Amino acid sequence: MAPPIVRRAAPWILRALLTIGFLVPGITKLTPQSGWVERFAGWGYAAWFVTMVGSLETLGAMGLWVPRLRQYAVALLAIIMLGAAYTNLTHPPITAALRPAVFLVLLVGLAWSQRASLN
Repeated sequence: MAPPIVRRAAPWILRALLTIGFLVPGITKLTPQSGWVERFAGWGYAAWFVTMVGSLETLGAMGLWVPRLRQYAVALLAIIMLGAAYTNLTHPPITAALRPAVFLVLLVGLAWSQRASLN
């Protein structure tokens, strides 16, 4: 069993890492000169999809800090990362799927640590 300070700190640390990891790319997807539209087009997605994903990443990152929304934010961000993993597994380089996989592990860790703190 982890010491109490680790159990209390883990959700905060995971939320901070995930917020940075989703907020920065989410906001850049909302800027026209970021190059995301070209990347998404190369994967076969429409330009509007970049705006939608960026908006959802940004909202999800903020939702991690609202207790009533946290489980929904984790689910939303996990769905986005599953889509990102699929996209990266079906388009070279396949190693790009590592980033979404890491984020999925962090999201599961956050959900688990939140659930553990409720018991």
